[in-house]
Amino acid sequence: MSEIFFATLTSNTLALIQVLLIALAGAILVRTKVFKSEDVKGLTLIIVNVLLPSMIFAKIVGTLDPQGFPLWWLLPLVGLGLIAIGIVFAMLFFYHDLSAKRSLLPLASMQNAGYLALPLGQAIYPEQFDLYALYTFLIIMGLNPILWSVGKFLSTGGKMIEFSWRQLITPPFIANLLGISFVLTGLLQYIPKMVFNAIELTGTATVPLANFVLGAVLGSISLRIWPSFADTIRVLGVKFLVIPLVTIAIMMLVNLKMSNSLVSDVILIQAVSPPAIAILIQIKNYGGNAQKSGSLMLISYIACIVVIPLWMAVWKAM
Repeated sequence: MSEIFFATLTSNTLALIQVLLIALAGAILVRTKVFKSEDVKGLTLIIVNVLLPSMIFAKIVGTLDPQGFPLWWLLPLVGLGLIAIGIVFAMLFFYHDLSAKRSLLPLASMQNAGYLALPLGQAIYPEQFDLYALYTFLIIMGLNPILWSVGKFLSTGGKMIEFSWRQLITPPFIANLLGISFVLTGLLQYIPKMVFNAIELTGTATVPLANFVLGAVLGSISLRIWPSFADTIRVLGVKFLVIPLVTIAIMMLVNLKMSNSLVSDVILIQAVSPPAIAILIQIKNYGGNAQKSGSLMLISYIACIVVIPLWMAVWKAM
């Protein structure tokens, strides 16, 4: 068992460092002003509106098999469940000053489901990456609507009256719905192979660019002001301790590791992933304390270098 633990710890740490090296390049280029915020915003728009939807559609249409995986529809509910667990415990941790600290709740509960999870999965599971990506996108399908409604409300200090359903109809969400619809209705057979190949080829650029943008966004965070120790411990405690523990307990209860090991790995990576970069993008676009949230996010990404491989090693050794 110890051999499995240390082998998993080593391989996952090396994979994560490999992924973060690309992110580091993005951070350095932003810090040295080679890339400006407008450039990063442009890359983000390309990823969200073109590359990521193409990848989502291609992976779902090319990989989803409702007969072989009849419970696929549970994964969007897993995405909702992970956020629910995080928000409930974050509210408990911040109970005494909840009103003043509500902007920290998304940092403790809403994970980076794609920009980090996808390149990490490609590094750890290269031969199973198509399935890994499919499971990831199905989880994101349940997570994104909450991230861009409740998450935005909490992180920006906005009002729910400002919420619009149009905010949820994003290109990635549409790509999810279209891909699933094509599979369930059998329409995928009418997609010309040349068209599908073009969509798939477009999507291949998603992972490296998303990883680069992740670093570029983190690189824009000021290093002059840091959050309080109490806030940091509470956010990290929920994000990296409580959510993984509850997730592992539930997966053990339903014996998921034995029935579908890859699905269990994907869910655990989601559970222990650092906060969603979208939180910082929301704050920059709609208002909020960018410095406080940004510094906490940076600490979370530094911590994940140790935490993600450690939890994965524990899970594999159990």
